[in-house]
Amino acid sequence: MYVLRYSKASPYVRKILLAAHHLGLRDYIMLEVADTSDPSDSLREQNPTGRIPVLVKQDGSSIYDSRVIMDFLERQSNNFLFPEKGDLRDLALTQAALAEGLIDSAILWVYADRFSGDQPIPELWRSHQLQKIEKGCDYLEEQISSWLSNLPFPGSAITLAACLGYISFRDVYNWSNKRPKLLNWYNEVATRLPGFEITAPDSD
Repeated sequence: MYVLRYSKASPYVRKILLAAHHLGLRDYIMLEVADTSDPSDSLREQNPTGRIPVLVKQDGSSIYDSRVIMDFLERQSNNFLFPEKGDLRDLALTQAALAEGLIDSAILWVYADRFSGDQPIPELWRSHQLQKIEKGCDYLEEQISSWLSNLPFPGSAITLAACLGYISFRDVYNWSNKRPKLLNWYNEVATRLPGFEITAPDSD
């Protein structure tokens, strides 16, 4: 049995859970809530940076971040998240990296609100994050058809689904507005990725 240190709202955690469902490993993962703001949480012993997700293996050792955990889980399964080699692997990993970048910008936007206190948030900095998300979604609207063809190896689709779900959940940006191809893709993968509904983000 593995232990996943997690938060219910984290898109990085959702990536792991969706991957585990696809790989047939979800029943082997126990969830343990982590308080990333509590310096006394044992999370700091498992990951010195205090970030989630962290997967505690059966021997007590810990691995992180979400990309490392997905790779580890893939190696424990007879199923695959990404093509093994060649141009298709390069494409799938690049797609996943794009979705990761959008997640990073969305989280920075959310944290700016959460931790700014009484200080005004620099508008230039905040708009910079939104511009990244907007440009990324515009690109996806034109390129999304290639992501459906990769669903036998759903690592990039899992990452993007977690990304778009988080952006909507936190009301960061209306990515579906005037992007019918991207919205149709999202609705399609919602029916094809196991565990999609039960892994939806929830407030901490």
